[in-house]
Amino acid sequence: MKENRVIKDMKDRTIDRIAPDHLSTKVISGALYIHAGKDTQEKLDRTEQVLNKLGSKLAAYSMALLVLPELIKKTQQTDEYKEFEDKLQSQTVH
Repeated sequence: MKENRVIKDMKDRTIDRIAPDHLSTKVISGALYIHAGKDTQEKLDRTEQVLNKLGSKLAAYSMALLVLPELIKKTQQTDEYKEFEDKLQSQTVH
């Protein structure tokens, strides 16, 4: 019965009520809006629009989503990550 209550409660909530600020629909929409710019200048203009509309905190989250793939790639190139990956693979049972 408890599971049914949880499912019912989830239906009564919107994502913005249960998600942290950095995963709100405003932040995701801002990132998508910037990303959809046709060139660098349009993306810069859109970034300024998002900043003015959302404020610095939420706009920073939107921009962070856009740089996340590059940040992950750079992190995976570090010696620390490679050591972690090797250790993880050596512990995996095949």
